[in-house]
Amino acid sequence: MDIKKRINARKIVLSYFYQHCFFSLLSKRWVSWNEIAVNENFELENWENKWKFFDDEFLKAVEKKKQEILHRDEILQEKIDTYAKDYNIEWDFWYILKNFFDQWSASEVDVDYVLQVGTWLSKYEDELIDKVNHHTKSFWYEQMDPIDETLLLLWYVEYKTINTPKEVVINEMVELAKRYADEWSPKLINGILHEIFLAEEK
Repeated sequence: MDIKKRINARKIVLSYFYQHCFFSLLSKRWVSWNEIAVNENFELENWENKWKFFDDEFLKAVEKKKQEILHRDEILQEKIDTYAKDYNIEWDFWYILKNFFDQWSASEVDVDYVLQVGTWLSKYEDELIDKVNHHTKSFWYEQMDPIDETLLLLWYVEYKTINTPKEVVINEMVELAKRYADEWSPKLINGILHEIFLAEEK
C-alpha cells in the first residue's frame, strides 16, 4: 500500500462524507430566514387592518413577493434534499479531485480506497448512528457538528469495509479531529470510538 496515496484518498473521502453530512443537516434543519422576516416582522396578513394607508396595489405587490420567496425556498429545499441523498461516489470523486484537490492527479490517489469506502456510506450510516446514540448520554448523533459526524462515519465505514485495525483507526481519526474539528472533538471522538469497540468485543 502506498501511504501517501492512501492519505490523499482519505482526504477526498472525508470531503465527500462531509458534503453528505452538511446537506443532511441542512435538509433536517433548513429555515428560511426570508420567510421568518416576512411572517414575523412584517406580518403581511395583518397589514390591511393595522395600516389603512397602504393601498391595495402595494399590498398585492408585497404578497406577490412573499409567494416568490416561499416558492424559492421550496426549490432550495428540494435541491438540499437531493444533495443529502446523493451517494454517487464515482461521479463525486472526479468532481472533488478537480475542484478541491487539483494539486493531485488521479495517479497520486488510492482510487480503489475512494471507491470502496465511499460506496458503502449508505449501507453503514444508519448502523453507526444507532451505535453512537446508544453510547452517548447527553446528546444524539444528529446534534453533533457535521465534521464530527464525518470523522466517525469515515472511521466506521473504513473499519467495516477494508478492516483497518482498530488502533490505527482511532489514531487516524483523532489526528484528523485535531486538524479539522474544534478543540473538544479529539477527546469526544476518541471516547465514542472506544465505547463502540469495547461493546463489539463483548
